[in-house]
Amino acid sequence: MSSFVNEFEKVLRDFIPKELIPAMWKFDEKKTRVRNIQSLMKGGQLEIFENAEQLEIQIGDYMCFPKNVEFFKMDPFERIAPTPLEYLSLKNKEYIYKTDLCLMFDYDDIFPENGWQRSAADWILNECWTKMQFGDHHEMIVKPDMEKIIEEINKALDQQDSVIKTLNTSQKATFYETFSEKLPVRTVMSDFILGCMEDIIEKYPVKKYSAELSRILAGVALVMGAIEDFVRKESIHLPPLNSVPLTKPVIRLFSIDKNHFVIAHELLKKTLKNCKIDVSEFEKEVNGMPKLSTFTFREVSQKVDKDVMKNLEFVKMETDSLLIFKQTPIPTYDGGYCTLAVDALRDILMDMILAKKVFQTIEEKDWIHIKQFFKSIEAYFDQTKAVYFIDLKDVETIKELWENIYNTHLKKFSLSPKLKKTSKTTGSASSHLHQEVMQCQINSLVRKIPMLLKFIHQQGACDRMSIVGCELCDGKTLTEEIEEPLGSETEEEPLSEEIKPESKELNAEAPEQSADTEEKPSQKKKKSKKAKQPTLPEESKPEPKESNACPKCERAGKFTREANEKLRLSKIEVKQLKKDLIRNQLENEEIKQKVMDKDERIRMLEKLLEEKDDVIKDQAAIIEDLRRVEEKEDSQTLIDEETAKIENIKCNLMAIKGILRTESPVTKCTEIVNRLIMNTKNKKTKQTAGMEMRRFTKKATEYMEGVEDRLAMIQCNQFDKAEEIPELPKFPVFSQEFLEAYKNIMNSRPPVICQQLLSLSEKVSDELEDTECVICLNNMDVEDETTKCGCCKRRYHNGCIQDWLKVKMTCPTCNSGLLDEEEFPVLAR
Repeated sequence: MSSFVNEFEKVLRDFIPKELIPAMWKFDEKKTRVRNIQSLMKGGQLEIFENAEQLEIQIGDYMCFPKNVEFFKMDPFERIAPTPLEYLSLKNKEYIYKTDLCLMFDYDDIFPENGWQRSAADWILNECWTKMQFGDHHEMIVKPDMEKIIEEINKALDQQDSVIKTLNTSQKATFYETFSEKLPVRTVMSDFILGCMEDIIEKYPVKKYSAELSRILAGVALVMGAIEDFVRKESIHLPPLNSVPLTKPVIRLFSIDKNHFVIAHELLKKTLKNCKIDVSEFEKEVNGMPKLSTFTFREVSQKVDKDVMKNLEFVKMETDSLLIFKQTPIPTYDGGYCTLAVDALRDILMDMILAKKVFQTIEEKDWIHIKQFFKSIEAYFDQTKAVYFIDLKDVETIKELWENIYNTHLKKFSLSPKLKKTSKTTGSASSHLHQEVMQCQINSLVRKIPMLLKFIHQQGACDRMSIVGCELCDGKTLTEEIEEPLGSETEEEPLSEEIKPESKELNAEAPEQSADTEEKPSQKKKKSKKAKQPTLPEESKPEPKESNACPKCERAGKFTREANEKLRLSKIEVKQLKKDLIRNQLENEEIKQKVMDKDERIRMLEKLLEEKDDVIKDQAAIIEDLRRVEEKEDSQTLIDEETAKIENIKCNLMAIKGILRTESPVTKCTEIVNRLIMNTKNKKTKQTAGMEMRRFTKKATEYMEGVEDRLAMIQCNQFDKAEEIPELPKFPVFSQEFLEAYKNIMNSRPPVICQQLLSLSEKVSDELEDTECVICLNNMDVEDETTKCGCCKRRYHNGCIQDWLKVKMTCPTCNSGLLDEEEFPVLAR
């Protein structure tokens, strides 16, 4: 019991910062884990946890990684870690780390005896594990079905009992000669197990051939036999039990929010190369990358041959939630451990906020030391790289630098009196309150030091770090956020062009000021003066110019339409034909997906294969397999439901990809925003337009990448069910603020970008969803009076179609006959 408890104390003190553990607190070996944690929490330093049970779970999760015994320097016979974590592959298959296989075959569930028999059995099994060559500790294998294996072992043990009772104990032969032929199962390790039994006989004063020794031998042999059967069945490389070469590469797939990535060097050197797969195309690129760099899943699908991708097994390394103080170490391909770079930063921030309590114990002037610390470690947190990992040795170096800065410059302030508790909340309410305060402090800290926010955003971890209203995610720049609140201090009088550089210098120094200091009365007066500035005559001048220009534009447009009627008609027809073609494609796909039988689906796939040369090989194999299934099984009339659903989603994604290629949403957004900027002189409107363009471009790019990622994963057969395919986010639209600004300045609404994607889920009605009149090319509002063509269902403004019919009595879109309803009203019956 004492050894067991002492080993747990090692992990506890490694996980919890030393500042939160009172110097007088001691671990009581006679109490359970939870009771000891409860006594530790009475000090009031760990109120961020709801209860002792929650803290115990976090400590258990922290120690749950391969070779944790060596990492924490614990006794190998004292297994205090919980059951190994299980990870799901993209094909919903359970995997574990190979080195955790011994924990799955824990003898406690198999061997019922206690005392010296249990100790002897554990010792022999541990000796057997030491003889096995597990390889690199990052390797993963399929999880064994332990319920079935344990049931078979216990059943075999019960049958072996009858044999054990009939053993002759008077023989004078060696133990090996007696039992080598009577083992319940013969394995590669049988001779080694019998040799261990001879050693036990020398240590324990028992009869050579007693029933106890026989049962120990039978139990150990059955366990090792079950392990050998398992590794052979799954083709696992585990000498000396099984020396088969690696056949199916297993690759760890990590995630931050919706971003999926793998470690580049692990993919190349320890997975693909070991399986004799040609990696010459991107080997040079990987060798030139830093040690723990990553590839996104999309990049992997582009770099690795599609035939190879089919045989790769991607295992999702997902965890339920982040731990408070430290994250579980991640094994690396070179025998070390690492963690996500953004998690390393988070652990430093947790130490500052929860352990060192920098917000409560230091003064504003001393923030210079914290800023100097982050400046000194800036090389570890690259603001330009994509998601990457940091070696734990580097993490320890960073922590040592922080401890040195703290002890040298800041620790003297920790002698201030402890804050008194004013809240009576306890348990869950108190924990949530402390977590909210912690998140507020993180948000304040990363904005006080902009490089932290830039790094977090570059890693795609704003949600992971609970950053509220990230300026970079909203398309803003950090310089804008810093200058806005401080700009009022330099604008007591209108600035001339000659002193504008001076204001930039002031704004550059502004971040050094504290966000926590109170606002002075003089600043309020300055803000009120700034608020009045839009009423100055200089800013009100552009309005009459814009209003005077509108009639000229209308007359010029009307003259151009009358002079170039044929050219305009051709452009309108081409534009309409493109829209109709896309809409017809969507209609046809939706109808085909509902009513087509297997032959029609196969013909549809053949048509797609002709259009997409890059996927001919993959799809041809699928079609051939479907044809073989149809020839062999005449009774089968429908394709497997899940396969049909996935193909349905794939067809939709292909159609969406075609729409994006035709519409070019980023280009259209840029044209619309630049049009607004060219027609206004208002700085605020220009700034709003620029932010809108960055926001829309970012969202549209993420949408297009999402389509590519899903198509790549489907083509690589990474999904067994349609429900596993993540839904696409909503296609972006212009914000209401931008729409109002555009309408006020341009006297019209901006064109809708990719209308087909915005209404993709709605059923196509009898009337087309027009958004603009093809005669004047302006948007049609709900309240506008319109006329509809009975043939093509196209609508036009009443005034526009009446002017058109005076020249030509045909529909501008389909050229069918069309009359003015006012000049030729419907005759009454």
